[in-house]
Parts: sequence; C-alpha cells; structure tokens
Amino acid sequence: MFQKIFLRLRASAFYVAFMLCSALCTTLLYLALPLPFKVRMELSRTWSKVMLWCGKWICGLDYEIQGFEHIPPQPVIFLVKHQSAWETIVFPGLLPPNCFVYKKSLTKIPIFGWGMALCHHIPVDRNAGVKAFKSVIKLGKQRLSEGLSIVIFPEGTRVAPKQDVKFYKTAASLAKSAEALVVPIAHNSGSCWQRNSFIKNPGKITVVIGPAIETKDLTTEQINDAAYEWIKATMKTLEA
Repeated sequence: MFQKIFLRLRASAFYVAFMLCSALCTTLLYLALPLPFKVRMELSRTWSKVMLWCGKWICGLDYEIQGFEHIPPQPVIFLVKHQSAWETIVFPGLLPPNCFVYKKSLTKIPIFGWGMALCHHIPVDRNAGVKAFKSVIKLGKQRLSEGLSIVIFPEGTRVAPKQDVKFYKTAASLAKSAEALVVPIAHNSGSCWQRNSFIKNPGKITVVIGPAIETKDLTTEQINDAAYEWIKATMKTLEA
C-alpha cells in the first residue's frame, strides 16, 4: 500500500515537471519562430533530454542503448516498437535530429500539442484514407531532404508487452519511395510505463537499435517484413 502511494507521488511529481517544462519549451518555441528552424529543433531536443532525466531521477526509469553504432550518418527512417509514451517523449533527444509521424488530433492538446506543431513533425489524419497516405509520403521526403530522420511507429498504436501485431506499410512505402535506409528499433518501455497507467514502475528500459536495412533493391513488402521480423525476434529476447 505504502509502495503504491510512493509511486503515485513520484508519478505526480513527474507530470508536474512535464507540464512546467513543456510550457516553458513551447513558449520558447514561439519566441524562436523568427529564427532558423535549427534553433527550434535544439530546443525540442533539450526538452526531450530534460524529460529523460526527470523520468530517471523522479520515477526511477533508467535506460540503456545498444547498437547506437548502427545509425548511419545520413537521415534515415526509424521503425520503432510502440509500447508507451516514454519513447514518444525521449526519442527526439536520444536519436539524431528527427521528426515523428503522429496523429493530427494530438496537435489539439494544450501546450504539448502546440509545441509539436512547431517542430516539423508529420501529422496524419487517420480518417483521410489515401489522402493521408500521400501526405506522409510527400512530407516524409521533404523532411529527409531537410536533414531530418523520421520516427514511425508501424504498429499504429501502443501495444502491450509480449503482444505482437502486424505493421502498417506506410513507413516501408515511404522508405521505398525515398530510397532511404530503414533502421529498426526494439525496446521494452512497456515493462515500466504501462499503457494508460498513471504509475511508472522503476526499472531499466533497454533500447536496441538494429542494423540499417538497405531498401533500394527490396519491395515495400520485403522492407516491412524485414523490419517486422527483426523487431519481433529482438522483443522475444528483451521480454524473455
């Protein structure tokens, strides 16, 4: 009982820090609008690193990264396992400069959503069908040409630990169209930060970055399958 109360207090402190830091960062992002986009990118990355620090020292969410040497020097498409909000908060700062493909409705969230709209992320209206797909391809190519890598959660939503769902092909289609390298990423954040759970359980989150997948001579299905199989096999090891 006392342990649960303690965990709730820690989670409450984390969310207070989250709101304060997000409000400050969003304010600075708006003030930085007349400046080059690079300034806003660095502000966003700094916010992400601060939240990573808060998660570690307030909630006990330690982490380790394996395979960072697999990230190529040029912009790539990261296909990432999606288990919690942790990766959406900390990956902007953990990975090289990047943008996310995210649900357009998130921009309506006060402060946090407003900040996302200023950082060249790629919004998707899931009700728009083919139009949304074409928009991701068009904006994705543009972001890659601007020097930004792209983070995509191919499962489309958060998936509980030890559960497996097939990947949507949007990320693979973008990679094929842009002839960009795909870098798969597996992690077990859901073991500490469960979906729709207020409490964050202390523990170590392991992030494993896989070897880059060359897409030029592969079909969209082959790209998707290669990333899916690597992430699936790696998750079995992480969650054994």
